[in-house]
Amino acid sequence: MRNSLILHHYELSPFSEKARRLFGFKHLPYRSVRIPAVMPKPDVVALTGGYRKTPIVQAENHVYCDTTLIAHLLEARRPEPTFYPSPLADTVAEWGDATLFEVAIPLGLRPTRFDDLLRWMKPEELQRIGEDRAAMRDGARRSPPSVHACKAHLAVYLGRLERALTERPYLLGDAPCIADFSCYHPAWFLATLAPEPLEPFHRVREWVARIGAIPDTAEGTLSSEDALAIARAGSADWTADAPFTDVTGLSKGQRVKVRAADYGRDPVEGELVHAALDEVVVRREDPRAGTVFVHFPRVGYEVAPG
Repeated sequence: MRNSLILHHYELSPFSEKARRLFGFKHLPYRSVRIPAVMPKPDVVALTGGYRKTPIVQAENHVYCDTTLIAHLLEARRPEPTFYPSPLADTVAEWGDATLFEVAIPLGLRPTRFDDLLRWMKPEELQRIGEDRAAMRDGARRSPPSVHACKAHLAVYLGRLERALTERPYLLGDAPCIADFSCYHPAWFLATLAPEPLEPFHRVREWVARIGAIPDTAEGTLSSEDALAIARAGSADWTADAPFTDVTGLSKGQRVKVRAADYGRDPVEGELVHAALDEVVVRREDPRAGTVFVHFPRVGYEVAPG
């Protein structure tokens, strides 16, 4: 098994914060690569083939995209404590990662706490963040709600979380699960940059603090060039343990394009080397990264002949 995990992330990325707490909950160490908050990201693209969202996790020359799949990777590495105590956990997590995220982030991007913003982002990133996020929305399946709608919807959603936390410390029980981590990161982003919408919801604020207190398990940093060198040293031969299964009729070895179904739809092209109910893996060649196996979750992504 590829044992050493590398988290490619940046400080203020909500999904990166989710990933850091996922690692902490599992007590799994990782090495850290700080990636740019805005394009261009040439070293990320060398690893992924075009996927630009943050974070990704690297294990030698295997790259795992999307925190949904990253959580499954960590669960396989260390099954206990589990992220998935109930089938409802994934369903609530999808709501947090999509619906709650969609209304919280526009409000967080109107910061009232500029000190954290200036501390965690480089000046050139701050200058280009608006145009970069607009570019990510190019070709998106839907437009985000207006700021006024975001405020109204967020108040409803935070009220739901507040009620869920009335009789228990976490959303589905006495321990955090994937539902908590997926609803946490949009609330964390608000708490960091624009906490005013959270003020009426003291249980939500206490819950955010509890999850945020899970220790970070980073064990040192790497440069992106170091990470590329690790990828180049990986084996070009890999066969999945599970059988190839695709309900859409795609075949093993077929050229395909994989892209996000919502936004940030930059396609990744390569050879389909594995398909399962909840994952697809594309093999691609890159002059800087060598042979790379790029893993995507099924839900939230489109796979088409390339």
